[in-house]
Amino acid sequence: MRRPGTTRLRRALAAALGALGLIVVATTAEAHNGSTGGALPTYDHVVVVVFENKQYGEIIGSADAPYINQLAQDGASLTDMKALTHPSQPNYFNLFSGATQGITGDGCYPPRSMTAPNLGQELIAAGKTFASYNEGLPNEGSTTCTSGQYAQKHNPWFAFGNVPLNTGKTFAQFPKDDFGTLPTLSFVIPNLCNDMHDCPVGSGDTWIKDNLSSYAAWATAHNSLLMLTWDEDNYLGSNRIATVFYGAHVRPGGVAGAAYNHFSLLRTLEDLYGTGHAGNAATASPVTEVFDTGGSEPPGGDLTLASPGPQTCRLAQACTVRLTATGGRAPVTYRVTGLPLGLTADAASGRITGRPWQTGTFQVTATAGDAANATATAHFPLTVTWF
Repeated sequence: MRRPGTTRLRRALAAALGALGLIVVATTAEAHNGSTGGALPTYDHVVVVVFENKQYGEIIGSADAPYINQLAQDGASLTDMKALTHPSQPNYFNLFSGATQGITGDGCYPPRSMTAPNLGQELIAAGKTFASYNEGLPNEGSTTCTSGQYAQKHNPWFAFGNVPLNTGKTFAQFPKDDFGTLPTLSFVIPNLCNDMHDCPVGSGDTWIKDNLSSYAAWATAHNSLLMLTWDEDNYLGSNRIATVFYGAHVRPGGVAGAAYNHFSLLRTLEDLYGTGHAGNAATASPVTEVFDTGGSEPPGGDLTLASPGPQTCRLAQACTVRLTATGGRAPVTYRVTGLPLGLTADAASGRITGRPWQTGTFQVTATAGDAANATATAHFPLTVTWF
């Protein structure tokens, strides 16, 4: 039975909070795609290569790409990976910064005009190293728009003032054999022919075999990873693209039924090194199924984070949710996304406290990270009711 005055009280409270812009009935959209949230390897080096404008079926299973298919067979392949948009350039920004940053076409952007969080900035802030190796770039740190078969539109890092220009290198600077000198994470961007944009699939396949097969072989024995992905399809399909993982701690086989995208790849790269999450990567699920630590966890070992299960709080009332991580190497810290206004999480203790000022059901993602950069993730719904 409804208590007298309840309706009037609700209306009054809604009006007051609405005037303050605090009532937002919404949920955090997260495509949870079957990821188990298991521990990820902590790689010494990761190299990400981005190719262009090819559908999944033009690469995987194609006789025109024998070397890439060998990598996919001996490594892991995402079978349901999709690009987020068209044309090329916004997808590169999605992969690097978790958002298009307002980029909708392939035109030249003003160099160093953006300050949004991005993978390069996050890695450097975490004490790691970052670089991009750009084929055809006239010289290190050049912000030119085009030069021969080089195109700025495939190189988003030059748009960000919080990424040092000297991290933008020519491909001639990529190590030929001493791969231990590579940065923690680097992107390799072939030119407009070798990335398959202007030339056939076979050109790109031959290029990567000639230029990165030595690194691929080295990576398997040196705790390192090679990742291949594409920016978009050829506009004739559903934007389904190939993505291949090859190297140490990779479980061979195809990963089906997981609807990953460029935000998922960004989240994975961030979680490998325990950085923050840029843009939409904060609510994306990392790719975990492709990794196999061979029975031993990364340094820090067996870090786990238990989900507290469904939680309920009352609007404007004190609420506490406790997160508990076990294992790992101290200190363990916590990050939480998807909370309603009014609730915050303490990074040291994992306690979520406050008084929520939004109603609805919120899909919350909690991540624990330890001193060895191991991470563990838990997901749970938090519902805020009126009374």
